[in-house]
Amino acid sequence: MNLHHALFREGALRRANNTQPAAGRPVPLSTAELSEGERRAWDTAVDYYAKKFAGRRLVFDEQLVQINNGLSGQRNPTKLHAPKLPTEIAQTLEQAAPVYRKHWWPAHDKANQAWIASMKPVVEKTGPEVVAQLEKLFKHRWSAPLPVDVAYFVAEIGFAYTTEHPGHTTMASSQPTLQGLDGVETIFHEGAHTLTGEVETALDAECKAQSKRCGDLWHALQFYTVGEVVKRRLKKDGVNDFTPYAYKYGLYGRREWPRFRKALELHWQPHLEGKTTFEDAIKRLVEGI
Repeated sequence: MNLHHALFREGALRRANNTQPAAGRPVPLSTAELSEGERRAWDTAVDYYAKKFAGRRLVFDEQLVQINNGLSGQRNPTKLHAPKLPTEIAQTLEQAAPVYRKHWWPAHDKANQAWIASMKPVVEKTGPEVVAQLEKLFKHRWSAPLPVDVAYFVAEIGFAYTTEHPGHTTMASSQPTLQGLDGVETIFHEGAHTLTGEVETALDAECKAQSKRCGDLWHALQFYTVGEVVKRRLKKDGVNDFTPYAYKYGLYGRREWPRFRKALELHWQPHLEGKTTFEDAIKRLVEGI
């Protein structure tokens, strides 16, 4: 899985000719230490990914979702076993694996394991209460355990994504915005993507009833709800300075989200405090935008 996501990222950077370091710009993996044969094998794999997946998204593309789900069950780090993987992709991974395993995997695996070790105790401690609150607020039960796979790179918006049927989350261990409590909130945010069906349906119906175009109000609501629930739970442990992800990283300053933020604070927050019903909060929220 880590190799697949590394190749996907490298392919995207190659398509963008993104080879020169610059402030805030991702830099391809350095191939300076590779032998001529290793560089040829690696370049062939990156070129394949660059062409094969041009313009395709990890979270929306059916084949990429199937690949990710298939590789999720891979437990042997030296022998690929993914029977449903397309032959060309399996061959590309097998040819590139010795290079990745030798030059980058030890550091990537170490980072992944450190990230997991930092997240797991906090998630286990806060999870039961956070999940119960999210189920109540979103009016949807968390029907099954959600696998969360960690890859060093995840070339998707936010460096994390969740697919459904079955639910499956993939997150990047290398991303600065996913460290510490920001990473904990994001784990719950990603999991909540499997809970928002009722909210999305209710918002869609109310937006149509009020003849309003609500855009991705549902996603702003999800960020707001998870952030507030996690903040409330952390406060019980004496964490009084936690800033939810959407506030901290400026999501409410983008596109139409400033008006979403105002409406959420005025009309959705009372629902989080148990002062209004789900239905009334949805109606007032849409009125507020």
